[in-house]
Amino acid sequence: MFFSLQLAKPFKKDWFLAPEDPLGELSHLEMGLRRFCFEENCEVLLKIGYDDKKLFLDPDIILILDELPEKISQLSNDQKIELSFPESCLIIHFEPVHRYRQINCTLKKYGQSVEHSNFPLYEDVVLRELADFVRQIGSQAVAKEYITDEEKCEFLKPISNLPKY
Repeated sequence: MFFSLQLAKPFKKDWFLAPEDPLGELSHLEMGLRRFCFEENCEVLLKIGYDDKKLFLDPDIILILDELPEKISQLSNDQKIELSFPESCLIIHFEPVHRYRQINCTLKKYGQSVEHSNFPLYEDVVLRELADFVRQIGSQAVAKEYITDEEKCEFLKPISNLPKY
């Protein structure tokens, strides 16, 4: 089965307010990534098996980006993970099947009704796509000066042991 997660064309609609941190609780890295997702918003194309979904950096990816490198690391260590996109009414469960070097993926769409789709995916493809996606966001955020190169390294540290493709 097929899996990909790709940044696509820019999307410049102001659905939400710009990220703020009036109490100063967020680090420069956290605020920089949120500003990047908001100001450089684009479509994110998700393909799982025969399903194609359109997500966005803001409001979808922005909600999971801080924890995404750690979740990818957990998945690479044979732990189950869940990625939730409430604005798009979508939850993705990933469950490693180490013996077969596969990941069972359950795509759950909710709204008026709930739909479940299950897909067996190749572990290396899922890890590569997720890691490359996060690395691309980090690189673009550095290139556009939302975060520093050191902050990008800190952000990507949980997946630094994964191969670069």
